[in-house]
Amino acid sequence: MPKAKLVRFDSVGHQTKRPGVVLTSLVDGDTGSTQISSGIAEFAVGAKAPMHYHDAEESVIVIEGEGLMVINGEEHIVTPNDAAFISPGAHHSVANHGDQPFKISWTYASTNWSTTPVE
Repeated sequence: MPKAKLVRFDSVGHQTKRPGVVLTSLVDGDTGSTQISSGIAEFAVGAKAPMHYHDAEESVIVIEGEGLMVINGEEHIVTPNDAAFISPGAHHSVANHGDQPFKISWTYASTNWSTTPVE
């Protein structure tokens, strides 16, 4: 059985995957998880994650700012505490839609999920 542990935000690496988008993985196989992965994505003004899909269920919760989420062609303006369930294979994108930083929490129902670009 995996051992429970606390992961401090400042104790892990932060990756810039594309201009203006910083991803921080907090819970994953490296921390002992066997079934979930979760972290934070921060989007600078104007930054976005282009259309893509995953092979695992995903949950997204808005922490701060205003964003535009497109899920299977439907556009949604999202604000703090809004949440989205994204099923495997659902095409989706996320963008900062406001004039302040935009931050989300993400969770995948897997430690070995993949991302496939659509555009």
